[in-house]
Amino acid sequence: MNLKQLYQTQEGKILFLGILLCLLCFIGLAFSYFYSFEFASKMVGMIGTNLLFGRAAGLSFGYAVEFSHLTIIVVNILIETILVLLIYPLFIFSYQNLIHIHFLEHFFKKVKALKIKHHKLFHQYGVYGLFLFVWLPFWMTGPVVGAIIGFLIGLRHFTIISSVILGTSVAIMVWAYFLNELTSFLLTFGSSALWVFFIVFLLVIVILKLNSHTQSKH
Repeated sequence: MNLKQLYQTQEGKILFLGILLCLLCFIGLAFSYFYSFEFASKMVGMIGTNLLFGRAAGLSFGYAVEFSHLTIIVVNILIETILVLLIYPLFIFSYQNLIHIHFLEHFFKKVKALKIKHHKLFHQYGVYGLFLFVWLPFWMTGPVVGAIIGFLIGLRHFTIISSVILGTSVAIMVWAYFLNELTSFLLTFGSSALWVFFIVFLLVIVILKLNSHTQSKH
């Protein structure tokens, strides 16, 4: 199947939308460097932190660099939406043996194993279970994993994407509210307290991920 044929599928259109949003974000970020190098650098830091360590770390970084509440929420929702629109259709293409993406294959296998492990839960609660799953702030949860599991249990594309994006948006807003309140409290001790909290929080996430990765090998 060539690129034109892939695009004509529903999954191809989802992937195209994800690529388009990604390109628009890159263009916006590039232009922002001309207006404020500091702002753009902080934005790259927040995006990178979210991609590497998850939504909670991305939100924490945003508050540490003193972005506005609205900016932090909107950008992190956009990041996770783009991830879903990119990785979800790629998984389907891989599942259908249309393409093979080597660096994602291990991740896809772990998601399939997770679906098998919680088979009854996902099939019993369907979209409601998917929505809750996206909320959970644990390793191997979140919108991308949730979207793939939604496909594996037979939900429709629109139902899957709308559910995981709504779920992650609400989760991000709840996290943001909590971290905003915590930030206000920490600022009473000085701005350096924010960075101390962020670094400690990041170390905890890294340790949990390493521990999860070690356990998955045994």
